[in-house]
Amino acid sequence: MKKTTLILLVIGAAALLTVSYCQFWKGDNAATVVNPETMGSPPPEGEQPKSKSKAEIPSHEATGAAPSASGFLPTQMEDAGKFEALQKHLKEMGHCLNMVTSPLDAQSEFNFENLNTAISADLGDVVTQSEEWTATDIRTKSGELRRIYLENSPDTAAEPRRTLKYYSLQGGSQKEIPLSKEQMTNPSDALVASLESDGDVVGRSLSRRIYYQNGDDLLLVERNGKIYSLELPHDGKTFRCTGLDSTKTMKCECK
Repeated sequence: MKKTTLILLVIGAAALLTVSYCQFWKGDNAATVVNPETMGSPPPEGEQPKSKSKAEIPSHEATGAAPSASGFLPTQMEDAGKFEALQKHLKEMGHCLNMVTSPLDAQSEFNFENLNTAISADLGDVVTQSEEWTATDIRTKSGELRRIYLENSPDTAAEPRRTLKYYSLQGGSQKEIPLSKEQMTNPSDALVASLESDGDVVGRSLSRRIYYQNGDDLLLVERNGKIYSLELPHDGKTFRCTGLDSTKTMKCECK
């Protein structure tokens, strides 16, 4: 074998070994990267998780029902059909999410405390919860339906921040009523009360996210003090329900 050929073979073998060595360490480092969002741990204090779905705001346009007074009848007494439907959907949730659920108490109202009792066996204790937004619908003397919407910012600022938006609701669509930047950013309670005085309150909605010990989080919306919708991810699937405050509108799905 010629000397030149031998040198070329040695150089080629060395290059091949170098490339293989680099690929090995590149693959090893990639395998150690962990995405914190996939770990299921509750968010650090003052920080909201990313890529979370936002709950839809329930409408009061069709019903026009005023907020109920404090205190509700036991679930079965309020509506026996609603109680049976809730029991059915709770069982469906257990099958969908592969988790233990217990029956609702017929002698208690259907609120978060009793829902939590029924679903917490696999979730553990509540670690923390955050209010995501509130929506107050009013009807003016002219008959116009308006919405006062307050959203809490997920930013990790030292001071909590909320944003105010004011809408006119017509035929299922909404048109924003202009406010100044100062009014929209961290509005005072006096300003919010002033907007509410533009008409009679026909409905109040609240969205909050509840974080559990096992890392799951429940997205809950209440309309006029009653559970309207919920969304719970667990074991690779998500169970969603809307219209839970009425037998006619109640719908649930497993995805």
